[in-house]
Amino acid sequence: MHKQLVAIALSICVVSARSIAQGASSSSSTREPEIMASGRGEVRLAPSYAILSISVTTRENAAVAAASENARKVQAVTTALRSAGLSEKEVATSGYRIDQNFVYPRDGQQPVPSGFTANTTIRAEVRRLDNLGKVVDAAISAGATGVSAIQFLAANTEDARRSAMAEAVRQARADAEVIARAAGGSLGRLIALNSGGVSLPVPRDLYTAGGMILAAEAASMSPAPPPTRIIPGELNVTAQVFGRWEFVPGPSR
Repeated sequence: MHKQLVAIALSICVVSARSIAQGASSSSSTREPEIMASGRGEVRLAPSYAILSISVTTRENAAVAAASENARKVQAVTTALRSAGLSEKEVATSGYRIDQNFVYPRDGQQPVPSGFTANTTIRAEVRRLDNLGKVVDAAISAGATGVSAIQFLAANTEDARRSAMAEAVRQARADAEVIARAAGGSLGRLIALNSGGVSLPVPRDLYTAGGMILAAEAASMSPAPPPTRIIPGELNVTAQVFGRWEFVPGPSR
């Protein structure tokens, strides 16, 4: 009796294993093949305005003196920017700090205090790009110690972003159709479409543009300084997408 029960149990296990294997085989065979492709879209547009970061740095023996001198220079730079054509809303303070300076002896002794440095960063929005060099020259002549992080922007960036995404989708589908035809079939329904992100224009540092700041400083000391020239280039907006489609096999030969 015991041997009969063992034989029955083994028979059930074998039948169950066959059922699982057949189910897995049936499931894998019914899954349609897929085609995956990515696309990249790019739109170029001309900038319509720019944003500058203007630094005013002063160094004095006392913190109060550094702050006072810094405030005086900031006022002069702000006035110069207004005279160069910027409105009150287009000039704003974006940063301010006062730090104590130290001298570090070579013999490894404790650092020695050496005055204070006050720094103010002014954000200037230039709506007329042909005024950009004039604004830089006005800031340097009035006492600014640096101009950096120039950012060219365009009012229609959002439209460019959508156009770049649409172009990326078209490219991904076109590549997927080429793959399907090459494999002897055609493209089926869309399964998934994901965005890989959109890259918008980023700030560029004026120090990388051929030494414009050094040229502006030298110009401020000469009798007839040539104006600073800043020529903006095109802005690139790029987008990337990833898609999956069903592959429909062609007639077997």
